[in-house]
Amino acid sequence: MKEQTMQKVHSLFTGWNQTIIWSCLDGTMGQIIVDDDSNPQSALAILGINSAFAFFAGKPNLNLITTAVDACSDLIMVPQNTEWANMIEKYCGEQVRKFTRYATLKDTKFDIPRLQLNIEKLPPEFQIHSIDANLYDQCLQKEWSTDLVGNYSNYNEFKKLGLGYVIVNDQSIVAGASSFSSYQNGIEIEVATHPDFQRRGLATIACSQLIITCLDQSLYPSWDAHTEISLHLAQKLGYQFAYKYLAYEIEE
Repeated sequence: MKEQTMQKVHSLFTGWNQTIIWSCLDGTMGQIIVDDDSNPQSALAILGINSAFAFFAGKPNLNLITTAVDACSDLIMVPQNTEWANMIEKYCGEQVRKFTRYATLKDTKFDIPRLQLNIEKLPPEFQIHSIDANLYDQCLQKEWSTDLVGNYSNYNEFKKLGLGYVIVNDQSIVAGASSFSSYQNGIEIEVATHPDFQRRGLATIACSQLIITCLDQSLYPSWDAHTEISLHLAQKLGYQFAYKYLAYEIEE
């Protein structure tokens, strides 16, 4: 897009502190789609391959909604206002589920010693590893772990832009914390645990290691919670609740 067009697009998303939008605006990942290249009044920020997010800004535009819905079957849509929300509901009908997500503040000052103590609680039968090419491929083999790496087109892109850790037991991945997406100054955290290994503190350990590594690399580890359970984990790690917001999930 031309510089003048991008300036107008930025203005449409002003005040919306979501890293996925930032990823699209700074050109790191995802894309921006507008209604009019010369004078945009409506904009869509969409990011994701296996699981996607779509943020709608400006004047409600049905074509942008249909574009997002057609792009990915596993989709979360976030409207900027009630008018966008009404248009989503009217177009998608029973295909979508309305729910609440929970944003956290983007200026968390983490307690590093506390995070280190979390990591030291890893039981001896488990090992924590940075995601390499082999572990990247393993993450893609199971549905529960796909989103740990699935929004990067290949391992080389993940290595360049992403960052993540998995916990291994008996040579199998059982939990992980990684970048769902990346932007110029940080990542959006994705966390997942195999159903058979939940409630053992493994997610806390993996996230603690990821956060520390991000801080060592001058990256901000952003957290946006899909559920209250996710929010409680974030708060345990030191994040502070910012606000609730409305989202829509496509139901397959």
